[in-house]
Amino acid sequence: MEPTQQQRKKFKTAQDWNDYIGPLLQSGQGITGKDLFELRKACYAEIEALRGRPLLIYATKFLDGGPPGMPNQIDLPDVDGFTDLINSVSNDCKSVDVLLHSPGGRPDATERIVGILRNRFQEVNFLVPHSAYSAATMLALSGNGIVLHPSATLGPIDPQVGVPTKEGMIRFVPAKSILNGFAKAKKFIKDEGPETLPAYIPLIEKYSLDLFELCEDSEKLSKELVSSWLKKYMFAGVKNNGRKIKKAASYFSDYNTHKVHSRPLTPDKLSDFGLKLEVAENPLRDLLWEAYILLNGFFNVSPFVKLYECTHGVSWGKQFQIIMGPPQMQPQPRPQVQPKPQQ
Repeated sequence: MEPTQQQRKKFKTAQDWNDYIGPLLQSGQGITGKDLFELRKACYAEIEALRGRPLLIYATKFLDGGPPGMPNQIDLPDVDGFTDLINSVSNDCKSVDVLLHSPGGRPDATERIVGILRNRFQEVNFLVPHSAYSAATMLALSGNGIVLHPSATLGPIDPQVGVPTKEGMIRFVPAKSILNGFAKAKKFIKDEGPETLPAYIPLIEKYSLDLFELCEDSEKLSKELVSSWLKKYMFAGVKNNGRKIKKAASYFSDYNTHKVHSRPLTPDKLSDFGLKLEVAENPLRDLLWEAYILLNGFFNVSPFVKLYECTHGVSWGKQFQIIMGPPQMQPQPRPQVQPKPQQ
């Protein structure tokens, strides 16, 4: 029997989750992935009933850190997950909500996701219960509207690029920080003379010339994509929208203003840009927080690092585990795995 809104167990705080999952884990009686999905599904269903449209979930593990190489970024394989989610919605439905919890990722992959969403739906709104940074902020800005939990935040859209480390891993670094570092070195050498060049050789050797070009192109692409999406969707029909779009896109992409890639851009900082952005009030506020608690709790007790879910037939994701092997720990992405199927 499906739990009703009155019967279902609700999680208003992280403490509620800890009080629930702790004894289960300690007792050894266990709990299945299907059991935990049913808790999330009941919360999703209540959000759908309140909003009057299907809810699609795209969530990743990132707040508690993780080993290098963990596949929690927005990337091209996400096209598969979003395609499954979109296909689960009835053909006559033209409006959808997307619950988004992500650190960001590749702008080109984000463009693909926006394309498949917009080819199918006339209206797309994004619900952010906790955090949507970087390319996830770009994705949110492609919406007709954005709803944030009072504790939630967006972030700058300046892109990150993958830089190989000595260990053979990929470390993501803000493109603008690489360009700024190179520009500083160039200016210092010019001002102080060529004898200062040896001090900057490690920096120059660290990055290839094509990486600098990639950084510049990625910056331009992020800003162009957001400007285009704002014009087509959020600012469609708004008078004098060109100036407003330019102001908003410039602010989100200005690394020199924000200083760090993870700078929180809260609703009060975004109030002057005319965005269709609202802060959730109850009962939606508590439901968004509950969805976050259940998603983050599941990530913390399972090897899953990414989930695509809805109430109508889709619940799968990606797992990631560290496998010991000489001479060092080697991160091994595991295949996409579907939890026990829903009944």
